[in-house]
Amino acid sequence: MKTLLCCGAALILLAVPAAAQNTSPTVQPNELTATAKQKPPLQLSDQQRRAIQDALVTAHSAQKTPDKFAAKVGEKVPTALKLDAMPAPLINQEPVLKQYDFVKLDKDLLVVDPMDSTIVAVIPRKFPREQATQGSAPSGQTHDPASQGDEAETNKKN
Repeated sequence: MKTLLCCGAALILLAVPAAAQNTSPTVQPNELTATAKQKPPLQLSDQQRRAIQDALVTAHSAQKTPDKFAAKVGEKVPTALKLDAMPAPLINQEPVLKQYDFVKLDKDLLVVDPMDSTIVAVIPRKFPREQATQGSAPSGQTHDPASQGDEAETNKKN
């Protein structure tokens, strides 16, 4: 009988802490995911925008803007465009950009969230490609320093 009473008391002692636990509702996994996806919008100062322009001038990754694509913040990047990682020197200068990629188009630089391919900033290129085709540079040449090496090689072959 004593054993039965001791076992009953032990069960009660074990059950009380379990009943006293937090009774707040549990968080559903899909709610947690939705909350995690909500990042604050990227707010770039003019100085940070210039730093991005300067750092990406020499990036040899310019891509043709797809037809019927208008670069706007919040839009998805078309799958035809390749995302490139931000250059290390730029990340060292502006650590907030570490979590973002970029796309260099004919006229714009797109800062992109690689997790969902959403555009978070649109920055005009320092030397847009269209400028070169409007007669501001000699035929076959552009003002874009990133293309200087390629054109010099082309001119040597001709």
